[in-house]
Amino acid sequence: MAINELEKFLRADYEKWRDIDYLHEMVDGKYIGITFGEFIEKVNYLATYLIDNGYKDKHIGIYSPNSLAWMIADVAIMNYVGLSIGLNKDWKDDNLDYAINKCEIDLMLYSKLLEDKINAVKPKHPGVEFICIEDEFERMLDCGKASCKELFALDPVDEDKPAKIVFTSGSTSFPKAVMLSIKNIYASYEALGRRIQVDENDICYLFLPLNHTYGSIFNFLYSLVFGFKIYLNGDIKNMAQEMMMVKPTIFCAVPLVCVKFVDASKAMNVPLKMILGGKIRYLFIGGSCLPYDIRQAFIDQGMNPQNAYALSETSSGFSIDYPDVTDMDSAGTLLEYVDAKVIDPDEDGIGELAIKGPNVFAGYLNDPQATEKAFDKDGYFLTGDLGKIVGTMVYVKGRKDTMLVLINGENVSSKRICDKVKEADPRIVSVKAYIRDEMLTCDIFVKSKADMEGDWQVVIDKVNEGLSKYEKIRHFSVMDIAALLKG
Repeated sequence: MAINELEKFLRADYEKWRDIDYLHEMVDGKYIGITFGEFIEKVNYLATYLIDNGYKDKHIGIYSPNSLAWMIADVAIMNYVGLSIGLNKDWKDDNLDYAINKCEIDLMLYSKLLEDKINAVKPKHPGVEFICIEDEFERMLDCGKASCKELFALDPVDEDKPAKIVFTSGSTSFPKAVMLSIKNIYASYEALGRRIQVDENDICYLFLPLNHTYGSIFNFLYSLVFGFKIYLNGDIKNMAQEMMMVKPTIFCAVPLVCVKFVDASKAMNVPLKMILGGKIRYLFIGGSCLPYDIRQAFIDQGMNPQNAYALSETSSGFSIDYPDVTDMDSAGTLLEYVDAKVIDPDEDGIGELAIKGPNVFAGYLNDPQATEKAFDKDGYFLTGDLGKIVGTMVYVKGRKDTMLVLINGENVSSKRICDKVKEADPRIVSVKAYIRDEMLTCDIFVKSKADMEGDWQVVIDKVNEGLSKYEKIRHFSVMDIAALLKG
């Protein structure tokens, strides 16, 4: 049988690191862990159960906060069973309903924590089987173990076949379903290995969501390459306490988290490095660049943040800094194996960033028109980001379309926000959404000065109820249409 890259690492890890501590999650205030061997065995058991129950080549959703079950299911499904579809736990009913339809999901594995959202959409999908992870996962593993006569007896998927779906925001109301193969996913580990020297003695503290590519690929799936341990964040409010307990050597974050750590360091008069556990060797920042003063605060403590830039469509690979790079404005050093270019650069060299390489996705699931628009005639993926490339350094300057990038790294569609606000009240003529002081802000234009009166906070609160937590409008102003016309 042909062995793909993921299968190769699973087999090698079982030989090398079978008894070594690997994955850990917080349970009742304590970290509970499993070894590499236990993880790989459970992957085989779950895959066996799913195939025995008719889910070979089926589309299987995972709707849950980060957990060991999430990680076991993801690898089992994409390597042996069918299409693994990670869903955002913060989604409201409309996005969840859309994703089930768009991806033609056959089975949904969901957390009991999200049961209310599942119950809201379940009646619309009588053909989908819904299984609660907390209620059934151990039984599924036991059944699979009883049926599994030998590890690695299952045929791994073709490395070029779509194995994983990651949703990404677009300029339309709903996210697109990015299809990634095993080849796409493991295209960047050698470039990462040039930038870091890690092994089974290293520890990664993982709080980034596993339904996003960076958390899933560079934090989780590449641990199977390098052998580092992973501790999952148990509670976002307790990150500092957990990191001081875990003492990670690897940490990947977005600028907002770094800002909060710097603020906490000042408030508690505790060295910044100690709040992160005292042993950080590699600190990666994605989503957007750190403010200068925040980056300098880390540098002063002997931690040089490494900027990273990528998209879901590039399997989170485009550019990542080397540890000794101190360029405050760059979005990382171009990965060695990719072919990147700038389309229609202006006099400053700024144009649309485009990329070609083994990391680039095959297309959007069930969306041939969007897929066609995503590539130029030469086969380069069009990122939609404006920037320039100087030597091997990548600089991102903004978006071509209506996407807004928040300080937490999330992309928010300004069109979606504007449409939601405009639909909320018939007095509204136009809406502008933008980032101000790192907050999502809306200017609301109404028909007349008289329409400016009233409790507009109630209107915005109602809009926010239908938005995910990172889409919520934090500031707004109401003006009559004359103000827009003057502008």
